[in-house]
Amino acid sequence: MSDREFESSQADPRDSPSAEEVFEVLMRQNAGHLMAFIRAVVRNNALAEDVFQETFMVAWRRFEDFDRDRPFGPWLRGIAHRTALGLMRKTRREFAVDTSIVEVLESHAARYERISMSEDAGVVDMLNECVGRLPDRYREVIEVLYRGRRSIAEVAEATDVGAEAVKKRLQRARGMIADCLRMKGLLA
Repeated sequence: MSDREFESSQADPRDSPSAEEVFEVLMRQNAGHLMAFIRAVVRNNALAEDVFQETFMVAWRRFEDFDRDRPFGPWLRGIAHRTALGLMRKTRREFAVDTSIVEVLESHAARYERISMSEDAGVVDMLNECVGRLPDRYREVIEVLYRGRRSIAEVAEATDVGAEAVKKRLQRARGMIADCLRMKGLLA
């Protein structure tokens, strides 16, 4: 092999992405699903934000341990679950969700990850349509909680409804949204 052939066969290290770049892309792709998973597990917006940030930091510190032959999402959610349990024990404000529920959440999260990016916009449109079909009192609490990123207490104050009534409306609204999404074929 000549020197010229040898030089051309060597990949330029600048052509391959750095670990930071790969990690950034993977986190960007998984951030929305990760936050949804965390909020389902934690059920407290402020604590969910803390869990998200801590998960990000732990994932970065342990990124070299990540097996690139496996999907990133489940690995990341595993870190998030363990982080959530640790923070909930530390704060003693929240109780951990039962492990069987976390397994169901994980299976749903994995299913949603398989939706292609082209279908992703359609999913958001379907979800927005389902939220738009809700009766006003249910749509209002959903929008204030999720789009306004507020706590149950803040939703209760903003909607002038008691916290328990807000929780009940959220439960019913989520059920109606799930039924709507099932009718659209998104949920099983």
